[in-house]
Amino acid sequence: MQTRTSETIVVEWNWDFVARLKDGMVLKACFARECVEESIESEFAENLKRRLERYFKGRAVDFTDVNVLYPTPFSERVLRVVRSIPFGLVESYSSIAEKVGTSPRAVGVALRSNLVPVIVPCHRVVSKAGIGGYSQGESIKKALLELESKFHGKL
Repeated sequence: MQTRTSETIVVEWNWDFVARLKDGMVLKACFARECVEESIESEFAENLKRRLERYFKGRAVDFTDVNVLYPTPFSERVLRVVRSIPFGLVESYSSIAEKVGTSPRAVGVALRSNLVPVIVPCHRVVSKAGIGGYSQGESIKKALLELESKFHGKL
């Protein structure tokens, strides 16, 4: 019997969170608008699901060791910096831009290309004038920031 290498994790929260995996790498993640069938066959997928469940219960989880797909070399530079933002904290687009040596607008473009929100926490990047955009929708970004701020420092 041949082992499947493509897997799908579904984690229930305010919106279902879905992660697509292949060969120990997260290729895509998003908040689902429709029902998705889960398919877990590896220890990697089981472990990642447990970690995501803990995260959505408001517990700090470090995902920096999880292999993810980066769309471009530039977005990888930006998203690696974003991965270092701790649970419950935020940074501005301009702060990230300064660290990477680019413009805040270019940081926004790189964040929009993030294929794996939550695992690469682009919701933790905010505008100086407000919350900023989010590929998954502003209401989801607000909910994630509220989840993290509610439990930050109480773990």
